[in-house]
Amino acid sequence: MSWSKEAVEEAISKVGARAKTDLEFRSLCVSNIHAAIQQETGLEVPASFKIGVLDQSANQLNIILPPIAKEEDELLESELESVAGGSKSGATDFFEGIAVGIVSVAVGEQVDSNSSEGTAGNIIGQVIGSPIRIIS
Repeated sequence: MSWSKEAVEEAISKVGARAKTDLEFRSLCVSNIHAAIQQETGLEVPASFKIGVLDQSANQLNIILPPIAKEEDELLESELESVAGGSKSGATDFFEGIAVGIVSVAVGEQVDSNSSEGTAGNIIGQVIGSPIRIIS
């Protein structure tokens, strides 16, 4: 099976919803997320695809660092100018490029990237222009 963006979002939603109320399933998510996804959705995630799960407390913030940039991944001069000048599109394109292929399963609510709340999820969501899922 090929995983579409919609299939990934649906799997994250199903796993997150169950993990909110089922402590045994939540433990499975932390210890073996591939098995948890298959149990909840019936879909198999390739073993070679790595997924990180954090069981986060309310007073903890986890920051995901981007991959180490290679020389060819550096911003073009025009992209640097658009970011320095306050243009959102240059930064959006850059961060979306970094985010491709990274899937984090998070247990919690979806954050609206247009919200003006000062959470880290909202700040990141505003940069990449996509909703962010946070653990609450």
